[in-house]
Amino acid sequence: MPKALFIAVAAIAALVVIFVARALSDRVRRRRLLARLKAAIAQRRHQQLAVQSPAMLPEPVQRYLQRAIGNAQPAEWVELYEEGAFRSVAYPRWGKLTARGIYSGTVPGMVWNARVWYSPIRWYTIELAYATGSGRGSMKLWNLLTLFDPDGPEANEALLVRVLMETVWFPTSLLPGGLLRWEPLENPAAARAVLSDHGITIRADFYFTADGDVERIVTLDKYRDADTGFEREQCTMYCSDWQQCGPVRIPMEVRLEWNLERENFEYMRRRVVEVRYR
Repeated sequence: MPKALFIAVAAIAALVVIFVARALSDRVRRRRLLARLKAAIAQRRHQQLAVQSPAMLPEPVQRYLQRAIGNAQPAEWVELYEEGAFRSVAYPRWGKLTARGIYSGTVPGMVWNARVWYSPIRWYTIELAYATGSGRGSMKLWNLLTLFDPDGPEANEALLVRVLMETVWFPTSLLPGGLLRWEPLENPAAARAVLSDHGITIRADFYFTADGDVERIVTLDKYRDADTGFEREQCTMYCSDWQQCGPVRIPMEVRLEWNLERENFEYMRRRVVEVRYR
């Protein structure tokens, strides 16, 4: 019995050491990424970028920007707290999601951390990060066992397009400038946003309501993890419950779905609990 107890205690101690080491490593990586974003923001302050004339923007974009931004000044940092639900095609049961995201408002960048709870003994952590042309993600069981760790060109592109879609929460980033431009579409109630960063170019189509809010955003530049590897799929984010939040107007709720060939699969629901601009 003492020997078995010793082995059990040693195993638990080893798990604790691994858990702490992983947590410290993640914290260091997160701080390095934020440092890169801070440097990019500081550099952006001194850049003179060609700005697309507001008069040249598609009409629904002009109406949306006026309604969402008004006279608000661009925010350099945005901190977002969310609640919601998440599931995947491989595991279609819904889990409770809580998340905190830090976004750069003047250059494309984010660090998004979430926990998804299925039960007291089964929960996952998710981290998605993008900065200066490089994207990376991870999904871990108990924040210990890595189940999914995407990086490379597909992750770079997918996470940059996620940054673009989520700018509805800091809409001053949707003002046209050197990195972002707007293009008209045949649909008079829609327009395409094109974002380029460090050699990566992604696109998303914004569909607007008659009042000038964003009803949904559709992109073909997102990748889904499938059995055969990364697969490019159409993704749609629906925006609702628009409210004035400080200087800007934002959607308090969004839901995301994969538009698969056989069906639409809703995989995430998110509600804003708190947002801070600075």
